Amino acid sequence: MSEANRSGLERRGPAEKRGEWEARQRASGPPCAPEPSVLEWLDLVPRGLALDLAAGTGRHSLLLARAGFKVVAIDYAEVALRTLQSIARAEGLSIWPLAADLSDFPLPPGRFDAILNTNFLDRALTPRLIEALRPGGALLFDTFLIDQAATGHPNNPDFLLRHYELREMLSGMDLVRYREGIAVYAEGQSAWRAAALAIRRGA
Repeated sequence: MSEANRSGLERRGPAEKRGEWEARQRASGPPCAPEPSVLEWLDLVPRGLALDLAAGTGRHSLLLARAGFKVVAIDYAEVALRTLQSIARAEGLSIWPLAADLSDFPLPPGRFDAILNTNFLDRALTPRLIEALRPGGALLFDTFLIDQAATGHPNNPDFLLRHYELREMLSGMDLVRYREGIAVYAEGQSAWRAAALAIRRGA
């Protein structure tokens, strides 16, 4: 998935899901601004190999690569990844786009120094994300809270975090930063979100 939550796509067949998601990505335009939490906490994230989940056209992959990370950018929409790839090539950035369905993609254990999970919620995937981090690696997780449903989008509770649910999901990690509430964007928009930066324990 990408820079918008994937609610509404889950009950469709694979071909229909991909076609609809590709159409959304064609209409989404160039990469938009990173989430405020990513900008704010980036200096706390250990450098190295990063995984950007649901990367879309690469707003966070580009930020990471420009900051010195090597980035694997995964998304369901090939059209979005082609946009990202063209920008990365033009700037000479270390970004490897990968088209994959995260629900069944095999994440290598202990491989990544950092993982970003923004605007994407698959609760069953979270333990696999933690396992994919090396000990001392960081997971930056930021997505919508249940309060966001009152605004109209997204409104599927399957893709909205309950209050303090994210803290519980990351309870086996060392929590460095955590917040819930309204995020305000430069263009004046706002959204109800939960965000956390957590470190995998181990030697």
